[in-house]
Amino acid sequence: MHSQINLSPLKADWSAVFSLFLGVTSLISAEFIPISLLTPIAKSLHITEGMAGQTVTAVGIFAVLSSLFLSSITGNMNRRKVLLTLSLMLIIANILIAFAPNYILLLIGRSILGLCVGSFWSLSSAVTMQLVPKQNVSRALSVVYAGVSVATIISLPLASYLGNLIGWRSIFLYSALLAAIAFIWQFFSLPQLAPQTDSNFKNMILLLKQPWVSTGMLATIFSYGGYHIFFTYLRPFLQHTLSLPANTLSMLLLLFAIGNFIGTMIAGWIMHNYFKSAMIISHIIFFILAISLFSSSNNPATDSALVVAWGFMFGFLPVGWSTWIAITLANKSEMMGGLSVAAIQFAIGLAAAIGGSIYDHHGINGIFLISALIFIVALFLIQTSLTLLMHTTTKQLP
Repeated sequence: MHSQINLSPLKADWSAVFSLFLGVTSLISAEFIPISLLTPIAKSLHITEGMAGQTVTAVGIFAVLSSLFLSSITGNMNRRKVLLTLSLMLIIANILIAFAPNYILLLIGRSILGLCVGSFWSLSSAVTMQLVPKQNVSRALSVVYAGVSVATIISLPLASYLGNLIGWRSIFLYSALLAAIAFIWQFFSLPQLAPQTDSNFKNMILLLKQPWVSTGMLATIFSYGGYHIFFTYLRPFLQHTLSLPANTLSMLLLLFAIGNFIGTMIAGWIMHNYFKSAMIISHIIFFILAISLFSSSNNPATDSALVVAWGFMFGFLPVGWSTWIAITLANKSEMMGGLSVAAIQFAIGLAAAIGGSIYDHHGINGIFLISALIFIVALFLIQTSLTLLMHTTTKQLP
């Protein structure tokens, strides 16, 4: 176990990076497991599926709050201690959820999970930059965010399949076990991690007053919103619109997650070398995919390929936006991380709400069309933010 404060390492600490990867995997899988287990959770606790679905909303609300105020609350506390505390809280949250006898305790467990998600995510970019040299940051970020891809596999096809065999409570106990493994790995691998002392809510607001930062955060909202407005209704599209058999549907969800994993790993190298072009082109591709889905006449083979491509391209979003933070405001990455998490969680919630209304009134084609329009807005905001950045600073973007 390391002992010294590690500000600018000469050598990459890949064991610590992969411990964060496992932490992200356990966090995000726990966050989204209820999506594939709404019916058995609702039946077990004698609540509606709508009420069970609000457990996902609870995570989002507390994730936003914790991401905005974590730096102010933790102050100068060593970030190693903060991360270990959050990993321990994740274990407790999963156990509480697994044994929850009623809806109230289930919500409490999910709220604790939300605090972990928002806090861990807001620190992840800043901590990763303390673990590897500058030239390895994009690669390390792609490793950490690959945890989202693995979590997608765990929380969608795997949790759905195992939930039918061993019950939803056992799934959360296994989730607690995964979190415990992550905690142990982090305990033995994470070095001492210095906080950024100017990170507080007041300075976050001052940061947002810079036009290129506020425009970039708005672009983040539209970027994630364009993706999640379809992702939220992916399963109804596959099950009801394409009428895929259960086995085919599960296999396609698995391919979606594998595509996401591959995209995330590739994105690290591409964003490091061609950041500006990659951000623009990736959003153009998302627009093309949305229009293609809108125009495909619900052909199962074509749409399945487009869905896997959608999963592949998502890998570029978390890596791209975290790279944006790393190359523009590395010395303020904790504050930027907090703002970014708040923006992403807001985007997910807003996309679900708007998407629900559009899906009910205009069906899945309405979802594809609005997604395409959102990506056009995101593209304009990204270009505007990058232009403002280059006009107001001397930073050179790859």
